[in-house]
Amino acid sequence: MALLLIFLTVFIDLVGFGIIIPVLPKCASDFGADAGTVGLLVMSYSLMQFFMTPIWGRLSDTVGRRPILLISLAMSAIGYAIWGFADSLTMLFVSRIVAGFGNANIAVAQAYISDVTTVENRAKGMGMIGAAFGLGFTLGPALGGALSSFGMHSIGYVAAACSGLAFLFAIFFLPEPLQRTQAGHERFRLDPSFLTDTLKNPNLTISLLIFFFATFAFANMETTLTLLTVNWYKFKESDISWLFTYVGFVMVMVQGGMIGRLSKKYGERSLISVGAVLVCVGLLLTVFIRNVQGLYAAMTFLAAGTSIINPSNQSMTSK
Repeated sequence: MALLLIFLTVFIDLVGFGIIIPVLPKCASDFGADAGTVGLLVMSYSLMQFFMTPIWGRLSDTVGRRPILLISLAMSAIGYAIWGFADSLTMLFVSRIVAGFGNANIAVAQAYISDVTTVENRAKGMGMIGAAFGLGFTLGPALGGALSSFGMHSIGYVAAACSGLAFLFAIFFLPEPLQRTQAGHERFRLDPSFLTDTLKNPNLTISLLIFFFATFAFANMETTLTLLTVNWYKFKESDISWLFTYVGFVMVMVQGGMIGRLSKKYGERSLISVGAVLVCVGLLLTVFIRNVQGLYAAMTFLAAGTSIINPSNQSMTSK
């Protein structure tokens, strides 16, 4: 039951995240942003996640998973609400910074999974977080495409409502784990040496590098795909939304229905290697095949590869 509850919490929050993604470049360009500025807008969100993820994780070790999830969900709702009220590019940046501050909570959700699963079922639990992400990434862009005809502001308000709903769901239904893992107390500190000590840890270095490069690859696709499809394929906002919806669907199928069984049969290390190859194939196809069918094939490889790498790597790291 705990796995289902954290799945629903993350899923509802990620619907709000998914609503914004396919329409973000168009909204920014309406305020005069060029392609470089769109990249900076996306970066501002990720930069806040970079700084806040270890802090949220450490605090959740100290005060509990549930309180930190509640605070971060509230921040996400505020960030999306700012998007709804935005009347300038500056406000869009403020919106993404605040939302990034809140959406750095995925690490806390993963810690929650570690608290309520056994070592044998860890990959399956991490896969459920990935499936929640994928499902939110499926429904969010589709909803964003449908809302695009009502304007940028409505998209922000609906995204804020999704995070607000996740906040209420967590308040009334999500319990604090009976026992928290103590990795944060044993290994990490909130001081400048935290990062260097972690990177020097031989048990974590490779996993962190894998996570960095896998996320780097997917984030570059996520940021530039909208611009690419508009320039090469003359996609409209609804076409872009359906493409992102398809990416989310593939992620749900792989992480929700396959990753647990594959992990037990082949092990995390083997799956990470397979996932990396699939990601490479997907990115290469994106560049060299310039038709819509080829684009969807490329997204299939990319989404499947990412969906294999991340939960497998997170499971291995948590052990």
